[in-house]
Amino acid sequence: MKQRRSRETAGTVVFIPGYQDNAALWDEVIDRLPTPGWYARAVNLRHVDDERPPHRGAILDGYRDQVLDVLHSIDPTAQSPVVVVGQSMGAQVAELVAASRPDIVVGLALITPVPLAGYRLTPEQASRFGHAAHDRTPASAAANRRALLVNDSASVLRALVSATLATPPVTAVQQLDAWTSGHPLGDQPSTVSAPVLLIGSEDTFSTAELIRDAVAPRFADVRTVQVSGAGHWPHVEQPAAVAQILTRFLTSLARRAVTTSTEHHL
Repeated sequence: MKQRRSRETAGTVVFIPGYQDNAALWDEVIDRLPTPGWYARAVNLRHVDDERPPHRGAILDGYRDQVLDVLHSIDPTAQSPVVVVGQSMGAQVAELVAASRPDIVVGLALITPVPLAGYRLTPEQASRFGHAAHDRTPASAAANRRALLVNDSASVLRALVSATLATPPVTAVQQLDAWTSGHPLGDQPSTVSAPVLLIGSEDTFSTAELIRDAVAPRFADVRTVQVSGAGHWPHVEQPAAVAQILTRFLTSLARRAVTTSTEHHL
């Protein structure tokens, strides 16, 4: 689990992985973040054992609570600013984190996001994803990942396949149900008022049209950027480009904070 702390921490950037992914997939992005003053932490989402009656969004709420627990462990006083970064299913979790802690979340970055309302699969897609959730053969994992890649280099495939094989089938099935079903909060405009950055790519799954029509309109303060040469996992396929985009975002948030503080003292 990659993390980086500077001597003077201005806040925390927490990275949330997507479906059958893990914290290690953020390592190359975190290594390239030159912005001083931010503590970077990638998290792993664990299987949610919830004995309450199942309801839509319950598993995503469980993942949200796991991230909130990590943030509390970093800053028990819950006073320092937080920027939440999530990819794919992790984008759903990231929005829930931001919505639940508007007092500390100052920015939200969603990479090739799945809409919080969920992602309706075709019968063919549902069959393919359902089978893949149970199949733990390296060749199948590589084929499934490659289908959504633009940069399918050996190192990219190795990292993604490793994450797949490390995800227990029961957890993969749980995650599949979570991100396809979505959360009730996704059926209405987002309550997140902090600046939102949407990072798209050449992805054929979380397409530019999906981001434009189903994700962006829900936010009040939002802008979208594109990463070239990447499919569904820009942070793995083009980590330098993603790190550069996030660095600019963090810098803009820092400037915004300074401006707001100055205005309050005038």
